[in-house]
Amino acid sequence: MPKTIAVFGAGPVLGLSVARRFGREGFRVALAARTRKNLDHLVAELARDGIEAAGFTADVYDRDQIANVVSAIKERYGRIDVAEFSPGGGDLGDGIVSTLDVDVENTQLILDRFLLSAITLVRQVLPDMVERGDGGILFTAGQSGIHPVPFLGNVGMAQAALRNYFHTLNAVLADKGVYVGAVNVGALIEGSVPHQAIASSQEPLGFEPEVIHPDVFAESFWELYSKRDRVEALVGNFGR
Repeated sequence: MPKTIAVFGAGPVLGLSVARRFGREGFRVALAARTRKNLDHLVAELARDGIEAAGFTADVYDRDQIANVVSAIKERYGRIDVAEFSPGGGDLGDGIVSTLDVDVENTQLILDRFLLSAITLVRQVLPDMVERGDGGILFTAGQSGIHPVPFLGNVGMAQAALRNYFHTLNAVLADKGVYVGAVNVGALIEGSVPHQAIASSQEPLGFEPEVIHPDVFAESFWELYSKRDRVEALVGNFGR
């Protein structure tokens, strides 16, 4: 039976590239995202590449919806062999504040998005993987969890906590056949919402941001999962 990768928070840029990369290895693809229009587009793109895929509507920030979509995917495909969590999207800067503006409310918002949703997903998919003695859980993470910067105040805090979580998960699951790892984004992903917003902005940044094609990140995900020789990769300026 072919393996199944489920991409949670699938979009037309990174999510599509990850789906294609694993699809080339024979994986079936389950895509979870908020809008049916987006999902239909992704499924059609993958079908043109000869990759079997199905879309499932869910907001990956909503814990109840995460549980429901995991059940729906397992009903369709039997099991989830690899879960990839990409809780990005939305407007550039939505909910992000600098360090001096961090408060309880805006920190809770970001923790819900990037940490608590991730924990919810892990709790849903991990038991089956441990029982089988095989599986993979992958996260799209941010370089601010490794290299803190003031303008990503609350995001950096959440990313640092997520980084602690996936490192410790990897450590305790290594002998159970389940791999956990993350690709840290240290550059603008070509075609992403942040890339488009910066490209169209008239405001000078004061520096030239690095732009990297999403296929480069997707290849890092595949290498982490297939080789299992390290917990994370950093793709972008800070990786040099």
